[in-house]
Amino acid sequence: MKRPMPTLLLALASLFAAAPQASAAAEPAADEAIFVEGARYDAVLHRQDQRWRLLPVDGADLRLRVSGNCRAGELPPRGLWLLTLDAGGQPLLLAPSATPLPEGHPGHVRLVGCNQPLPAGQPAFAVPAALADWLAEHSGAIYVAD
Repeated sequence: MKRPMPTLLLALASLFAAAPQASAAAEPAADEAIFVEGARYDAVLHRQDQRWRLLPVDGADLRLRVSGNCRAGELPPRGLWLLTLDAGGQPLLLAPSATPLPEGHPGHVRLVGCNQPLPAGQPAFAVPAALADWLAEHSGAIYVAD
């Protein structure tokens, strides 16, 4: 004998049924629907114009664009990146195995301050100090989009 589904479960089921319609307009593109904003990552970097979208848990999204004088280095390839610290305590983006990388890419990109020199022989790109601080405090993962 089948038991009737409780009202709460019916409400949840209807929400999940509506989710694909809502996600079609959300970033990133539909072919990467496994990346759910705010659930899998806390920030988005748009590579083409170095525009950031920060997704704090406790407030409205923050949007900022890095000024032209801070645009230096090699942007990470498109995909999901984990924010960690290197052995010296500096911020480092690390590609999980699901992030496709170009041939020969080491799978990590250092974040350096706008006025700091880029390290030789390893991928790195410049970000404003305030952004690096926010990412270190609030973010564990960053989605890099085109």
